[in-house]
Parts: sequence; structure tokens; C-alpha cells
Amino acid sequence: MIGVSKKRFSVITLYVLVLLISLSVDAFSQTSMSTLKKRKEQNEKDIAYTNTLINNTVKNKKVSLGRLNLLNQRIRSRQALINSIEAEISHIGSQIRQKQNDISKLEDELDKLKKQYAKVIVYAHKQKNSYEKLMFLLSSKDFNQAYKRYKYLQQFSEYSRKQGKTIGEKKDSLAAKIVELNKVKGEKEELLAQKTDENKKLSAEKSQQSALVQNLKKREKQLRDDLRKQKRYAQKLQKEIQKIIERQARLAKKSSKSAGKYAITPEDKTLSLSFDKNKGKLPWPTKTGFISEKFGEHPHPVLKHVTVRNDGVNITTDSKSDCRSVFKGEVTHILSMPGLNNVVIIRHGEFFSVYSNLATVNVKKGDLVQSKEKIGVVYTDSSQDQTVLKFQLWKGSTKLNPAQWLYRN
Repeated sequence: MIGVSKKRFSVITLYVLVLLISLSVDAFSQTSMSTLKKRKEQNEKDIAYTNTLINNTVKNKKVSLGRLNLLNQRIRSRQALINSIEAEISHIGSQIRQKQNDISKLEDELDKLKKQYAKVIVYAHKQKNSYEKLMFLLSSKDFNQAYKRYKYLQQFSEYSRKQGKTIGEKKDSLAAKIVELNKVKGEKEELLAQKTDENKKLSAEKSQQSALVQNLKKREKQLRDDLRKQKRYAQKLQKEIQKIIERQARLAKKSSKSAGKYAITPEDKTLSLSFDKNKGKLPWPTKTGFISEKFGEHPHPVLKHVTVRNDGVNITTDSKSDCRSVFKGEVTHILSMPGLNNVVIIRHGEFFSVYSNLATVNVKKGDLVQSKEKIGVVYTDSSQDQTVLKFQLWKGSTKLNPAQWLYRN
């Protein structure tokens, strides 16, 4: 008995596991499809936003790095959209194969049921005469056999009815699966058509990009002069930031017994920990925009063999866009610098956020600001057709990559 129980338990356990795995696969499939759709929708929104920025600059018809940055961003978003479409097509392809397998199994089951039912119908036809049924019962040897024959006729009748019902249910299930399959195939065809359309647009945009780069190369001397100026501005800002950080460190050491390299007060330590916990969750310093120049060293978009260094990130945004604090803190300095316009520096414990290239400033030194509080308006460079916020993050004297700290979709 124990052996039988164990065997029965194993069969039940196996059945439950198979059921759970099946449900998990279905849930995962639905979740991944939902994720793919959301990613595609975000890609489409990114393209629409970049198109808006491009349309606002098209009237000027200037050949500028600003326009090239916008076009590069649209190409990146377009390629990301195509990748999302391809991922969706691949996922739908798996769904189609699964549904085709399900349909094939249902068709086999239905075929077997029909064959069994055909035999039942033939037998039932032979036994349809009531006289023959009566003779079948009366020819029994005894009452017990007659009762068994009677129950057999009842069960056979019930079995026939159930077989007919099962066949009907299988037919309905098969029809529903075929409808689902055709729907998914239709979605795939739509996606394939969209992919073809997006590839055409991408090709046209790359041609525009190539033409714009060639036009900008004709102004190589000016580009190099502009780059040298930007480098000087960046170096000057970096020196100022480092002076400010060192000054803040000296002040903190005076008010703290700690002998560390960068001593901070208990209040600042709490703020620093809070800031640190929000890595990857900080709000963007502008309501809209995209990173048009990333952190660190990277090739110049036009000049060959020329490397550009950025101590933060450049965020291209809308004209007259507000600049916001990314976290609560204290405004420690407001600077006015050539090439960077107005600069606001906010301290968050041992962290510092730096907002450069502001046309106007809405705060003053010593102000306590909250997360997302307006601190100024980003400057628009009409000669370059762009509105760019230069944003930096520091932890003590260490430069951080802002892209790793800002909220990511």
C-alpha cells in the first residue's frame, strides 16, 4: 500500500509541476510581450520628440553640430525602434509555432475521437431496434447478467453522448485556436510592414547625416577653434569646482572630529546616504530631453582622429526649458563664465550637482532647494540651433557619470 501511495504521490507531483511550468511559460510569454510593446512605444515617443526639436530648427536651414546631434539621436532612436520590432517579430514567430503545434495536436485528438465515435455510431445503429435490445436483455442466463447488460446499455448510451459532446468541444477549441493563430499572423504581417517602412526612413536619415557631416567638414577650422574654446571653458569650470569642493571640505573638517579626506557633518552624512540610495532614480534636470554628449572621452562627431572629453553629460532639450535640481540640497555657488553662461552648484552632503549653460537663474547662494525645484532656464544657442544643459555630478573630488544616476526608462 505504501508503494502504491508513493507512486500515486509521484504522479500527482509530476502533474502539478508540469501544470505550474506551463502556467509560468504562459505568464512569462505575456510579460515579455508586454515589455517589448512598452519598449517599442518608448522608441516611437523618442523619435516623435526628436522630430519636434528638428522641426523647430529646420526653418533656419543652418549647418550646425546642434542639428547633427538631433539627427544622430533620431537615427539612434530609429535603430532602437527597428530592434524592438525585430524582437517582437521573433517573439510572435515563437507564438505562431506554438499555436501551430497546439492546432496539430488538437487535430490529431479530434481525428482519433471521430474514428472512435464512428465505431460507436455503427454499433448503435445495429442496436437501435428496441426489440433487439429487449431480446438482448431477455436472453440473459439469470437476473444478475440481465442487470449487467441493462447497465451496459445505459453506460454505452451515456458514453455515446459524452463522445459527441467532447468532439463538439474539441471542434470549438480548434476553431478558437485557428482564430488566435490568424490574429497573431496578422500582427506579424503588420510588424514586418512597419519594419520595412522604418528601414526606408533610417536609410534616408543616414543619407541626410552623411550630407550634413560633409558640409560640416568644410568648416573644419571653425570646428577646431570652437573645440579649443570649449576645452578652455571646461578646464576653467573644473578648476573652479575643485576649489569649491576643497573649500567645502575644509569647512566640514572644522565642524567635524573626523580626520578623513572629506569630512562631513552628521546631517550631511545622512543627506549623502539618501542621495547615494537614489542612484539610477534621480529625476532629470530638465523635464524633456536626451543625452546628446555622453560622459568621458569619445570621438568628435565630425573631426577625424579628434577626441572630445566631457566631465558630465550634455542634455539637449526644448527652447526655454526649465532647469531643475535633481535632489534636495543647498545652493553653494552661482558663477558666470564665458562660454558656459550661468553655472549653479548645489551641495547634497558630500555630493555636488553642477548645472551649466543657464540663460537665467532663479535661486541665490545659500538657498535650500528641493528635488525638481526650478533653479533656472537653459540657454539657447541660436548659432548652433540647440538648447543644451551641461550637467555634472561629483562625489567629493571624484567625477561621476550622470547617466548612471539619472532615472532610466
